[in-house]
Amino acid sequence: MDFVTGGLAAAGASIFSNPLDVLKTRMQLQGELRAKGEHAVHYRNVFHAAYVVAKHDGIRGLQKGLGAATLMHCVRNSVRLGTYQWLHNNGYLTNKNGKTIFVNSFLASAVCGAAGAFFGSPLFMIKTQLQSQAAKTIAVGHQHGRTGTLQAVHDIYVIHGVSLSYLV
Repeated sequence: MDFVTGGLAAAGASIFSNPLDVLKTRMQLQGELRAKGEHAVHYRNVFHAAYVVAKHDGIRGLQKGLGAATLMHCVRNSVRLGTYQWLHNNGYLTNKNGKTIFVNSFLASAVCGAAGAFFGSPLFMIKTQLQSQAAKTIAVGHQHGRTGTLQAVHDIYVIHGVSLSYLV
């Protein structure tokens, strides 16, 4: 149950945090491919960025990548919170008296967080690709042309396939 609760809470929160993530992604990308002072400044600050995105991409542009963001947060938090709670419930983090063992809790936190990041990483990449998609007049860098999360998963699978060779 902790897996579900943690995932749903994070998914719900992503609805409110995603517009800020879209603006952050766009602002980070605007100077990435050119030397300082040699790139167009489309976004002067966060408020201007919100205006420009809404003007060029419509108000829905502020929620680009929401599906991937929601899934990503759900997966990451389900894994890390649920796994940590499972370890706690099964006595791996406390001594006989119920007191928390700092080292065990510290290591469990690190491993659970890393596992959540590992399983959420593909969705993070898709989320960022979708959030960086911009109208042609303000586009920066390579535009993947993806229209949604499912298309991105399909395209990535067709182009790159699935390989576990990087784990070996």
